Amino acid sequence: MTVLLDNLKDDDLTENISAGPSRGWYHWLIVIASSLFAVVSIGFVGSILAYSFPAWGHAATLITGRGWQSPTGPYGGLAMITGTLETSLLALTFAVLVGLGTSIAIVFLVPRRLRTIVATAVELLAAVPSIIYGLWGFLVLAPWMLKSFDPFLAKLPFSSAIFGPSSQQFGPSLLLASVVLGVMILPTFVAISREVISAVPNDLVEASYSLGATRWQVIKDVVLPAAKIGLLGATFLSLARATGETVAVALVAGGVADVQFHLLQPGTSIAAWIATQFGEAQGNEISALMALGVLLMLINFSLSLISRSLVNRQRKALARV
Repeated sequence: MTVLLDNLKDDDLTENISAGPSRGWYHWLIVIASSLFAVVSIGFVGSILAYSFPAWGHAATLITGRGWQSPTGPYGGLAMITGTLETSLLALTFAVLVGLGTSIAIVFLVPRRLRTIVATAVELLAAVPSIIYGLWGFLVLAPWMLKSFDPFLAKLPFSSAIFGPSSQQFGPSLLLASVVLGVMILPTFVAISREVISAVPNDLVEASYSLGATRWQVIKDVVLPAAKIGLLGATFLSLARATGETVAVALVAGGVADVQFHLLQPGTSIAAWIATQFGEAQGNEISALMALGVLLMLINFSLSLISRSLVNRQRKALARV
């Protein structure tokens, strides 16, 4: 009798497994939602590519050309590409230097009961709209730099070669855009780098202290080497945020489509140029702006993939420790 009951239970279990899980309404809701998202994403990317297609016939000029003033084209986007790289890399340098120190201070120096408060305050800066950062840079930071920072730069040995002629009056410029961008991407870098540093196994830290290492030696020789892959991922993600910023750069960069390596001179970026020119664009210029948008999407997509890959590698490496 017991054997018969066991056989019946085994048969029922086999039938249930072969039948598979029941598919309720929520299953089909998820399928429909994901399918709709896929269709919208494909349609979005496809429409951008379709509008930009005529401009790719002059791809070499679009990437290396210096002029944008022709009413019929071909249009050159070198000034926007250069401005994007200059402002993003300078902003990243500022954000990494300040953000790494901030993350280390939150994890190791700030008292435990204040860590959450300080971390939340820093990360809330990411919720500030970009237009507010742009207005702050234009109305507050630019006059201060004109009064205090510009005279200091003029005294440096290579000031004219790096920042431009000393007679240049400070206003909207690539340097101002870089500083504003650096402040904007700082919360992104701090949020990720703090999590990466906190994920370093406490056993490693305590073992280093037990061997007589100082706090600075633990941070320099144990924590940072263990977290370097994740910190690099945070850097790439912050760079992706900087390259795609639009409104703040449009307000403080100057909006001049000129290949410029003097940081106190006005310039622009890809996103800012699209925002300022699209309203009056017609014909071939729309196609050229769309092509710049495709180029910016590829840059951001690549940086995001690299960042995700590095952060995942960091998690796996710490899990094995």
